[in-house]
Amino acid sequence: MNWLLFLGLFLVSSTPLFAQAQPDPAKVKADAQKVVSVIKGDKAKTQAYCEINDLGEQIGEANQKES
Repeated sequence: MNWLLFLGLFLVSSTPLFAQAQPDPAKVKADAQKVVSVIKGDKAKTQAYCEINDLGEQIGEANQKES
């Protein structure tokens, strides 16, 4: 009985995950292009983006070394 109850609760709780709409690829691409154009137009934002990207790479390398 517990197994059936667990299975029922799992199915009911996971249904909303599958019901979510997928984003429109054209809109996602347009949004990404807009962000890139904003960053490219401002040297300070470009510098900040590059520094954040470098830090992200360093974090990834540190995580790999730790594992």
